[in-house]
Amino acid sequence: MLVLALVAFMAARPPWWSFNYAAPLALLALALSGRVPRPRLPDVLAIATGAWALAAALWTDHPELTIPAGYRYATVCLLFVVCRHVVRRRRDLLLLGSTYLAGCVVVALELVVSAGSELRQQGELLDVATRYGIEGREINATAYTLAVGVVVAILLTAAVHRRPILRVAPPLLALPVVWGMLLTGSRGAAIGALLGVVVLGLAWLFPRATVIGVGAIAGLLIVIVPFGFAPHRVALWLDELYGRPTGDISGRLELWPYALSTWSEAPLTGSGPGVFIGTNPFQIGPHNLLLILGNDLGLVGAVLYLGVLLAACWTAARVSRQGLVLTSVFTAVLLPIWLSGQWEAALAMWLALALVTALSELPASPRAAHRALPGELSWGKRPILPQLSGPNAQ
Repeated sequence: MLVLALVAFMAARPPWWSFNYAAPLALLALALSGRVPRPRLPDVLAIATGAWALAAALWTDHPELTIPAGYRYATVCLLFVVCRHVVRRRRDLLLLGSTYLAGCVVVALELVVSAGSELRQQGELLDVATRYGIEGREINATAYTLAVGVVVAILLTAAVHRRPILRVAPPLLALPVVWGMLLTGSRGAAIGALLGVVVLGLAWLFPRATVIGVGAIAGLLIVIVPFGFAPHRVALWLDELYGRPTGDISGRLELWPYALSTWSEAPLTGSGPGVFIGTNPFQIGPHNLLLILGNDLGLVGAVLYLGVLLAACWTAARVSRQGLVLTSVFTAVLLPIWLSGQWEAALAMWLALALVTALSELPASPRAAHRALPGELSWGKRPILPQLSGPNAQ
């Protein structure tokens, strides 16, 4: 667990240290666990996705680009599988989640310090019209990492049982994380965090309806946005958010049709991970999850990758009310990033997804496995299915 905790902490400091060493450390943690893995559907799909990304080197025209990019895909898939295998107790999950959140706090404080002098001169605490970052790190990747910190803070709050005083700590730690995220000026991260908080309230009141609604909307938008079917006025509103209008959402409205055309050149297999970024005239990624996957891995790889997300969310949501809530929040926070960001091989996202599925499958309390009736679901101490007694108990 200490090996994985190191990976979790460094995952908050994107991205290159983690990509270089996360896979060997994950394999080391798997070996130290001393148990033979028992893969389930999300794990099998994740392994297949990583293998497909690595196999792309066999058919790509640019192996020098595909091999390192394929390694990053394989790394995040491996981390997902190892975390799900190694986390077997609540304290394991609390350790990983806390170390990741601590890393987010450190990054947020670095952002606040770097922007502090300029903000003090303006007499402000926040200036969303100006983008602040950390030297040597991509601003959007930093913002997305901090947005996932919000998900992890909510997850840790749910994971602390029978100690209400400790539930205050994750929300308090999330405050500087949100501040740092807003300082980056990333619209996708800010909208995702706001959606996550709204969905958290809705999912607490109407868990099943919320997870179905969020899943349906997310699936629809993932398909229609890259094909240009989204309302134009919504795109213009997003473009003007934060007072930084460009007329084309920072080039995305021009980039997406080009990415569609390059995907059509190799629809099933794609051109290979990393090829689009390294060869297109824009010199950037497609900034849309479906278009990224289509160009990198083709339709086959896109189905495998999205299948991991769907299977993991289904695994978490069907187990408990807790899983329904956390799955809804995770999807809501990540949806704007999937639609407009370049973050397909992010350790932070896959770590958070693994923790969401792991928490949903843990007993609600140390004694719950011995006391609970078969099929009983709960959120903390609150039972969802009542225990029956008397003649109707059968």
